Amino acid sequence: FSTVLSLITLIHTDELGPALDFVWRHSEIHLHFFMFSVCSTIGQILIFYTIKNFGAVVFTIIMTTRVLLSIALSCMLYGHKVSSTGFLGLMVVLGAVCYRIKKKVEGKHLIKWQGMEDTKAHELVQEWHEHVD
Repeated sequence: FSTVLSLITLIHTDELGPALDFVWRHSEIHLHFFMFSVCSTIGQILIFYTIKNFGAVVFTIIMTTRVLLSIALSCMLYGHKVSSTGFLGLMVVLGAVCYRIKKKVEGKHLIKWQGMEDTKAHELVQEWHEHVD
């Protein structure tokens, strides 16, 4: 899908010719294409592994933490500025991630189910929580 989308974009912006010309003039880029493909494939496998074995919530926490660290590192290394609104947003996200981790460590669920009396419904909720957590 991404290949087709990239091709359409290159054709639409009249950049397909220069891009192909660049690839033909610089044959060493083929190694970079190959390495990029290998890294992308390994990344996708690790994403699927993480979601299958630890759940989507853990994966979301990992990715959110990665983005927060990336932003912090970018600010420290390159002197990028974060506005006060942006900083507030980062703190809200960091707070939500920390709260989720705290609840997970305590063994509590974020969603409390009310009005479920029979055991079958309770088992269903427990099974759903196992997939969410």
